[in-house]
Amino acid sequence: MTTFTKWFLLVAVTCTGLFFAEAKGAISLILQNDKSFLALLIMLLFTVMTVRVGQLSFQADIAKEDERREINKKASLGWFTAEHFFSFGLLGTIIGLVLATGGSLDGSKPVSEIVAGLKTGLNTAFYTTICGIVFSILLQLQLLILKNGIKK
Repeated sequence: MTTFTKWFLLVAVTCTGLFFAEAKGAISLILQNDKSFLALLIMLLFTVMTVRVGQLSFQADIAKEDERREINKKASLGWFTAEHFFSFGLLGTIIGLVLATGGSLDGSKPVSEIVAGLKTGLNTAFYTTICGIVFSILLQLQLLILKNGIKK
């Protein structure tokens, strides 16, 4: 099986999973509740990098040895991006915690406002972390397929 075929199958399974997640409203829920917009950034970067890894996977199947080294160098941007998805998720966690605690713990406000502020901040914190971890793993799986294809 070619590198591109393996990559394509993984992306097809990923897209199917994302389709079913959205059918249950999960993707919309994440995007609506993430006040930092980092989950959206992670998803957009994931899409761009998926296309790029697909291009490199196709090239790896037809490349000669010296071209494979160049493809491997180009893949390093993907590894950098995948590592930083997790960092974006943690940044979203910090932003969410700031939103959760920033001014909403004031004793002069009603409890319902305090709880609403906590909910908004914690939603941002958790959803960005989930997106960072999940999309980092998915991109790393694609890059592993590419890496193994380059080694052949």
